[in-house]
Amino acid sequence: MTHRLYYTDSYLRDFEASVVGRAEDSKRVYLDRTAFYPSSGGQPFDRGILNGVEVIDVIDEGDRVAHILATPLHDHRVVGRVDWARRFDHMQQHSGQHLLSAVLADQLGQQTTGVHFGRESSTLDLATASLGPVHVQRAEEKANEIVVENRPVEVTFEDAELAKDVRKASDRKGELRIVTIRDLDRSACGGTHVRFTGEIGCLVIRKLERVRQGTRLEFCVDSEPLAGGEPTTTSSPSWRMTCLPLRKSCRISSRASARS
Repeated sequence: MTHRLYYTDSYLRDFEASVVGRAEDSKRVYLDRTAFYPSSGGQPFDRGILNGVEVIDVIDEGDRVAHILATPLHDHRVVGRVDWARRFDHMQQHSGQHLLSAVLADQLGQQTTGVHFGRESSTLDLATASLGPVHVQRAEEKANEIVVENRPVEVTFEDAELAKDVRKASDRKGELRIVTIRDLDRSACGGTHVRFTGEIGCLVIRKLERVRQGTRLEFCVDSEPLAGGEPTTTSSPSWRMTCLPLRKSCRISSRASARS
């Protein structure tokens, strides 16, 4: 079993571990512990290095995490380093999706049915075809107000049978990892997240399209966090002054390079 360090610390970039298994001529290695996130739940895998060898894929195999390497690795002890630009971008996107999904659930009573974090933007799907431009504008405004309020984003581990007020029911048994945006949302999630909503940056809904019987929203988050530290109480005009100059481009170029 691989101990997943990112469950308790999404900001961990460097770690040490022991190699406990190998395959494919030592290009596929298993560690006793890892900070590398495998592709799961719509969030792409982390990149980085193990003892200087490039990690080109990370795969969730249930109890184990497989690290796919560019060249063979024969060492028994390793020092790992996660590509921080790519990781933090995924954290911003994933927390931004939780924020937007929660706002849409509050405003429209519609749950998110699917998510995907892409190279230049992300998407979330809703099981409704009645979403229009006015709904989108209201959701974007509310999401950015919460970004500027810089609310805490906290991770807890709770018994699945006792966990209350979770936005979407989970069929998992035992312990649930729950990500909470204070006074807004509680969601069962295994992904990596920021510590405060201000770190998400400006959230922009770029496109609205019909998909089968539902609606798909394409959104992006700005690469530069708006705030850090303790929560603040900020009114709507402040987020407008900060975010609206960035809406046209959503400043995606730095994120695209981080994922390449």
